[in-house]
Amino acid sequence: MAAAVTAAATLGLIGCAATKAGPEPLQELPLQTGSAEQSQVPSDGPAPVNAPPGNPAPPKIPLEKLDVQQVVREFSRNAAAAAVVVDHDAGTTLISQDADRQFYAGSLVKLLVGVDAITRTASSAATRREVIRMIEVSDDDICSHFWVQNGGGQAIIGRMSKLMGLQATEPPKTRAGQWGDTLITANDVVRIYDYILNDAPSVVRMALLGGLTGAAKYGADGFNQYFGIPAVLKEHRWAIKQAWTDNDQAVSVHTTGLIGGGGDDWQYTVILLTEHPRPQTYDVATRSVTSAARAVSSLLEP
Repeated sequence: MAAAVTAAATLGLIGCAATKAGPEPLQELPLQTGSAEQSQVPSDGPAPVNAPPGNPAPPKIPLEKLDVQQVVREFSRNAAAAAVVVDHDAGTTLISQDADRQFYAGSLVKLLVGVDAITRTASSAATRREVIRMIEVSDDDICSHFWVQNGGGQAIIGRMSKLMGLQATEPPKTRAGQWGDTLITANDVVRIYDYILNDAPSVVRMALLGGLTGAAKYGADGFNQYFGIPAVLKEHRWAIKQAWTDNDQAVSVHTTGLIGGGGDDWQYTVILLTEHPRPQTYDVATRSVTSAARAVSSLLEP
């Protein structure tokens, strides 16, 4: 999804300290109608991860036996996965697996870009509207506009890391204008949602939650966003940010969000980050994420 931002390349936004060994930088790419990439768009009905009509739902996996990466690898051999599920009502982390591994953020960076944009211009209704749309349909053009306007990766990621206490989120290292190359961890995504819920000014919180709860089925580029959390937790309220990103080496697909409990609060934060070596496709990658979401859903109260 991340469009190249030529202007940002002039801002000198190369990342800071050397990164742990990981995949080559990834870029979210817009899908072109009728292109070969179009066949990789996830279908509306991810049949392999849904129980066939008339069959009982898959049994719940005991927490001590739940290995999210193994669930993902049932679809996508050699994939990597990280998972965190937090129960805010109980004040406990239900699961945390590879939560400090860095992944390419893709459109998850739009949460940081959106908070930064509104924080800098809180009185601007136009900015708030743009941020809401950017989150709802994962609009790349709006993100690229804010990325350049507000100083690029070093500036935006630096400000947001300080504001939110992020510990392992880093700006793009090799392609400064490619905001999708931002590095992030599952634990830091939890910190982002915690900031939005608990510490952000109301004008920021309302705009971000408006975009997250209004996430459209299809992104601005035509990609079906309803994999993972929205595909599985249909009986729950949710507020989600999805991401899909790729290059010649790997495909990464993430589902993240807040899940409502019995009242009006947001009881859970659910973070699932995945990376799949080529020649894996988006279709298989999204199905694996949906399967992982189904597995962790057994940890949530009905």
